[in-house]
Amino acid sequence: MKIIGMIPARIGSQRVKKKNLRLLHKRPLIDYILEAASKVEIFDHIYLNSDDEIFAELCEPYGITYYKRPQKFATDTSTNDEFAEEFLSKIGCDILIQMLPTSPFVVTKDINNFISYMLEHNFETLVSVEHKQIACVYESEPINFEKLIPNPPSQLMKPIKAYATALMGWKSEIFLKNMRKYGSAYHGGVSKTGFFELKGLSTIDIDSEEDFNLAESIMISKSYPRVSKPEYYSGIQEHIEEDKNEEKE
Repeated sequence: MKIIGMIPARIGSQRVKKKNLRLLHKRPLIDYILEAASKVEIFDHIYLNSDDEIFAELCEPYGITYYKRPQKFATDTSTNDEFAEEFLSKIGCDILIQMLPTSPFVVTKDINNFISYMLEHNFETLVSVEHKQIACVYESEPINFEKLIPNPPSQLMKPIKAYATALMGWKSEIFLKNMRKYGSAYHGGVSKTGFFELKGLSTIDIDSEEDFNLAESIMISKSYPRVSKPEYYSGIQEHIEEDKNEEKE
């Protein structure tokens, strides 16, 4: 079975200019997923699918191949379905794993677990998701709660699966079959579709200036030593005594 990794990256972006090249903690945003993907041993090959040659410079040190995307699939209106279909028409494989550069906190372990889960359950499409275990609405209507009954504790609510988008997996044959028949395959079309939960920082997706600021703050905080064990407030008197002891020292 041939498993190919693909990292899509356009040079243009609407909300954040040249998002994939923008520095995050002194490294281009895309560099984080390049590094994580390059350490996944199950891949037969990894490609960076882009419309601009500058990305070839970034992927070369990681042993990742630059794939030149046709310009017509690099516009603001181009869809994931379109450029993935074009890619699969040129690059043969059994399974395609897509990894987004806008998820800089996805690590090699996440990718390995995602692929293993797809193979173990023989899914034809696998979508990365995050659980939202809190009251959710769609078009002003409740999804996982009732407005006329007491609200249960959040830990008892049925979680909503929201797309994390960081990782997507498709069996190539099924993807292309859905494209031919329906003109759509990204969400799975007619296939055995599964959902893989990402947790914590891996769910952060950078799409705005605020997202960049948050990610930069997280990167900075990760460089500081971590607190060895949780600490709790235990009353004002104890804090007074601690302050006195510190002054003596």
